[in-house]
Amino acid sequence: MTQTNKKWTRLLAIAAVLALTLAACGGGDSADPTQADDPAETTAAGDNGDTGGEGLLGELQEAGTVSIGLANEVPYGYEDEETGDITGEAPEIAKVIFPELGIPNLEAQVVEFGALIGGLQAGNFDVIAAGMYITPDRAEEVIFADPEYCINESMLVPEGNPDGLTDYNSVAETDARLAVASGTVNVDYAVWAGIPEDQIVEFAGIEDQYDAIAAGRVEAVSGTVLTVQEHADVMEGFEALPSFPALDEDGNEILGCGGFGFLDQGLRDAFNEELNRLQEEGVIQDIVEEQLGSREVAEDAVDLTVADLTGG
Repeated sequence: MTQTNKKWTRLLAIAAVLALTLAACGGGDSADPTQADDPAETTAAGDNGDTGGEGLLGELQEAGTVSIGLANEVPYGYEDEETGDITGEAPEIAKVIFPELGIPNLEAQVVEFGALIGGLQAGNFDVIAAGMYITPDRAEEVIFADPEYCINESMLVPEGNPDGLTDYNSVAETDARLAVASGTVNVDYAVWAGIPEDQIVEFAGIEDQYDAIAAGRVEAVSGTVLTVQEHADVMEGFEALPSFPALDEDGNEILGCGGFGFLDQGLRDAFNEELNRLQEEGVIQDIVEEQLGSREVAEDAVDLTVADLTGG
């Protein structure tokens, strides 16, 4: 072999070693999905079956399963008593989005509503899928995806509405006791409306409130108009008030909008990108309409972002 050939052979060998080294090191970058400049850069597997996520997203793709937390609130996220299946607005959306991210299987944990954020922070599940309202206070503890629906409030009262209630403020003008679920925005709504403390009765679970009014321990139950109406339809002797907006501490109307909650920015960004894409295609609106009985509540959320609801 000539000296020239030996020289080129050596150079090619060095180049090959360098190429293998760069490939093994990923080009020298240790990318963190929580630090991505563009959420679109933190993408996951699509329906082509490839996996490319990092951090928690990559771990869930490798495991093939994501764990969601819900509060057994009809119609947002609950366990069907007859079939044992997990369903509702948020779980049904999760069943569509996570497979698109390369995570085909869902596990669910049912907890009290007030335990959802704590459960997420404790690592008991990966995502809150309970139709949780996006608020500035909650956004300091969890990372929300953009909303899928926006809705007003209602109250369950005895038929004939003997106390003449119309909204939270009207409760303050009576002696009626109002049931609220711990950890929900309804607690704030009641306080901001000036309802005396001894008229605000907190319950750990959503269903506990309705058991209380059935037993005569409270005169009204607060909640979203859909949850209240669901119970009015099956509870004899009770009715749902016409929907109304809640008011903040300054008397301004609040539109409650629900979304998924995360701790991991990369997972949230990948989910949010897919959510927005499916909203553009109308898929999310179809699911919301099927589960909540209204397409309008989904359309009201399409142009809103987390920043719009939190001021962030």
